[in-house]
Amino acid sequence: MSEFESVINKRYQSPLLSNIWSPNNRIKIMRQLWIDLASIQKELGIDYISNEAITELIMNRDNIDVEQINNYEIKCKHDIMAHIKAYSYLCPNGGKIIHLGATSNFINDNVDAILTKTSFVSIDFQVKSLIQSFKKNAEKYSSIPTIAYTHLQPAQLITIGRRFSMWLQDLLMDYDNLTKLKIPFMGTKGTVGSEDTLVKLFNNDLTKCDLLNEKLAKKYGFDTRIIVCGQTYSRKYDVKYINLLSSICQSIYKIMNDIRLLSGKGEVYEEFGEEQVGSSAMPYKKNPITCEKICSLCRYVINQEQNMVQTYINQWLERSLDDSAIKRIIFPECFLLVEYILDQSLKVIDNLQFNLKHISEQVDKHMVNVISEEIIINGVKKGFSRQEIHEKLRQLLTNSTGIDNTIFTCFTYDKVIENIINNNNISFNPLHYIGRSIEQSFYTSPEYLHI
Repeated sequence: MSEFESVINKRYQSPLLSNIWSPNNRIKIMRQLWIDLASIQKELGIDYISNEAITELIMNRDNIDVEQINNYEIKCKHDIMAHIKAYSYLCPNGGKIIHLGATSNFINDNVDAILTKTSFVSIDFQVKSLIQSFKKNAEKYSSIPTIAYTHLQPAQLITIGRRFSMWLQDLLMDYDNLTKLKIPFMGTKGTVGSEDTLVKLFNNDLTKCDLLNEKLAKKYGFDTRIIVCGQTYSRKYDVKYINLLSSICQSIYKIMNDIRLLSGKGEVYEEFGEEQVGSSAMPYKKNPITCEKICSLCRYVINQEQNMVQTYINQWLERSLDDSAIKRIIFPECFLLVEYILDQSLKVIDNLQFNLKHISEQVDKHMVNVISEEIIINGVKKGFSRQEIHEKLRQLLTNSTGIDNTIFTCFTYDKVIENIINNNNISFNPLHYIGRSIEQSFYTSPEYLHI
């Protein structure tokens, strides 16, 4: 291979959104917009648009010669004009009336809105599938105690299911934002957003100006449309779209990073294939490579958020071309990567393998520390100072001079602590120290119980 080829959709395959963002699909939508624009203009009384011209456009919509389009663009140095010339070449009659009353961003902005809307429908389905996987695991492991970590140091106990539920809450926030996302349709606004061209086209009939844009929006399934803008829709919408993709990746990154940390502690592993190699040098390794890969790709998407912010704030007045080149890169790449990230994340969560024996052993070993809170509470009930009991426990549990820190011997070095334990029948059963973990494992906000 002698030329660079993007790894996106090659190494990191995104079959659904790759088709949606493909050049051919984009061109078909562009041409369909021209067909619909002409059809609705004729319907609203522009009688010099003939049925023959519209039929010609329809018949040649999918007759795409990318090489010809590229050659036109080399000559005229304008992407939309290149498409107009190529389409007009195929449609001598239709070419006379396409793009009537439109600008380049009637095509570019509306195509982007259509592709974005379609992409988020697909992502919505993937996020729901991932949520279902988390809920299944939360319920499956709801009553299995495990060590919780603060500062990456052993803390108190929770259950494995409760940790899944904790991760799930972040994904539910993202899903909430997905369900509330409104993508408006721009329609045709003219050169500076004033619709002056439409006003003249319809002989000052403002009702027809509105009807044209309403019918276009309805045709493509949009509930809302943009009323006031420049030649383009505000790129603040693009910031919002990339922000949502970034937010999804932030949640997934955090989850996958946590799994990597737990893998390092020997508690959980990714699925490992029979012939899979963990290391070219160390044959015993089982590295969490999928989690690592997901984190790496999430960082890429997350960092594009700032690029989109910079693109928005550098849109001058009613229009500049700061956005065009970077959007061609950011939008398809981010959407395709998010499809791949969600697909890989689902496979990781569906196939996680827990070393339950090791987890149980670590919990038992840690119980000497876990019961300290109950010792403090019972000590205070007996009239001791909380700070006094806390200090006694601190000295016992952080001692490194040879005291055997096990449940059976550690506390015998302090008679006050030993008496509190014996007189209150303090339990060493891990299930007595998981708080509301089982209940929390099954918790989902009421509005998302249907997922």
